[in-house]
Amino acid sequence: MSDFSSSATGPDEQSLRALQIDALYACSSEIEGLDRQRAAQLSAEALTLARELQDGPRVARGLLQLATLEWRLSCYDEALEHAAEALACFRALGDRHGEAWSLRLLGNIHGVQSQYAPAAELLRAAAGLSREVGNTECLASCLNNLGIIANELGDYASALESLFEALRLYEEGDPNIPSSLNNVATLYQLMGQYEQALDFHRQALSLADIVPPHPLTAALLHNLAETQRRSGQNEQAMAVLQRALGLARQIGDRQTEMLALDSLGQLYQAAAALDQARSCFEQGLELAAQVRHPLGEVRLLMHHATLLPDPAAREHLMRALAIAREVNLKAEARAVHDLLVGLLKRAGEFQQALAHHEQARTVERELFNEAQDKRIQALRIQYELAQARAVNVSQQSLNEQLRRANEELDAFSYSISHDLRAPIRHIGSFAGMLRQSLEQGKTEQASRFLGIIEQSAVRMNALVDALLLLARQGRSPLNPAFVDLSELVHEVLHDLEPEMQGRQVRWNIGELPVVRGDVALLRQVFYNLLSNALKYSQPRAEAIIEVRAERREQEWLLEVQDNGVGFDPRFAAKLFGVFQRLHRAEDFEGTGVGLANVQRIVHRHGGTVWASAKEGEGATFSFTLPA
Repeated sequence: MSDFSSSATGPDEQSLRALQIDALYACSSEIEGLDRQRAAQLSAEALTLARELQDGPRVARGLLQLATLEWRLSCYDEALEHAAEALACFRALGDRHGEAWSLRLLGNIHGVQSQYAPAAELLRAAAGLSREVGNTECLASCLNNLGIIANELGDYASALESLFEALRLYEEGDPNIPSSLNNVATLYQLMGQYEQALDFHRQALSLADIVPPHPLTAALLHNLAETQRRSGQNEQAMAVLQRALGLARQIGDRQTEMLALDSLGQLYQAAAALDQARSCFEQGLELAAQVRHPLGEVRLLMHHATLLPDPAAREHLMRALAIAREVNLKAEARAVHDLLVGLLKRAGEFQQALAHHEQARTVERELFNEAQDKRIQALRIQYELAQARAVNVSQQSLNEQLRRANEELDAFSYSISHDLRAPIRHIGSFAGMLRQSLEQGKTEQASRFLGIIEQSAVRMNALVDALLLLARQGRSPLNPAFVDLSELVHEVLHDLEPEMQGRQVRWNIGELPVVRGDVALLRQVFYNLLSNALKYSQPRAEAIIEVRAERREQEWLLEVQDNGVGFDPRFAAKLFGVFQRLHRAEDFEGTGVGLANVQRIVHRHGGTVWASAKEGEGATFSFTLPA
């Protein structure tokens, strides 16, 4: 750490050098939006002078400023080193405001590298210190970044809560407001709520679109264009992206330039302007290696590969796969495998195509496991954050959620070893038999084997889709509103009409209440329960299905009863587990995930769910919702 003793230089010379240092720092801040690289060089020069002058406060300030610029330039190792040194300097000086800002920057550096646990810990420490010293600007920034982490972990409700609290704390004109508004927009985009997303994007740009440009203006423009592109507004997106690209080049923001080129290439490709698309992807790839952005490089390689003939396309995809594996980009690795499957099938290389198909599905299962782990991590971070804010959160409730998450992980592990392996084994074994049949010229037998392989693939995809739906149900935030259950049930019955064709079905729908809940999720509950009642009453000449409700103090009891085949009541507790089935798949089709979804949704609404039945005499599924 620097020695902060008095310098031997004369007072006049010392004052002049101090002024020179301050001027360099000011110049660095002024040009950051135009040329970050040059701004970093000026900060480094000022820091060197401050060290020579042995000026503790200016050394600490320079370290923090330089580390911030290095973070924005993606030089994370250097940024961590300088931010940690800044923290030590501010602590030695007793500057608690500087200490809070240093902790916040360290949290940001860890967060951008997906190291969410240490990032959240550092940001919570920075937020706590900011509250103590009344530094609302730093506190708002910490809340903003905690919101980003919650978003990355799929905890959208906590993310929005943190971001809106940050926006309430910012003073008017704070340069960080556009960033927080952009983060809110990104969350709404992820939830598919494009109108809200576009509204927050425009609010962010209205504050950042100034002269000289805000450091994030190019990135904000790109994010707005991405939302427009995803919502089908391609012409508007094209114009915004052209502007984002020009501004990114003007200020030296190479990362945004690369991302904008990728988005532009996709728009040109969608418009069948293939030459322009190729040009954009090629320019983007030249930048990708410079900015050390493996995710952007992988996506550019994938997009470019779709416009290239086989040898070049295959080379691009294999390179993308190698990068994705090296930096653990599993979602992109899965997508590359799927692209290779299509390419290899067109080339007639079916064995290699099957190998990539199996690898893609393996990665898909790993992603599901990681999503479950993220849910647990999000719950832990949420709990710790509640403690830091002195919120009286029930530890028992959080522990119960963790217990349920662990049970789901156990069930998924079983599914990997049993349910998902079965169709994979079928594909593998029958693919070998198919090869032998083709070699022997037995086309009829080969056709039968191919049919079995296709059925197994369909079964496996259905299981994976069901698992992904189950994961999403736990990640999306509740959107509470008043829901008329009577109207909701009749809408579900309309959706089920195709399943009632050619059958005698008598519906006894009682008087149902209006409750407060998420209409989409409650629709899923009734759809699963009513479709199950239809399915398991198929053997009856006339299916009789009753839906009823009963008020019980502070809750509603709702029940769906059928006269179907029922089940052994000894195994009722197993019904709500992932892939738990009490009937043979040959008798009643399904994935075994629907009731697990029902249980998760009911629990998220503060209710409970259970089932009762007798074999051969029908079943009753009951659940409660707060009144």
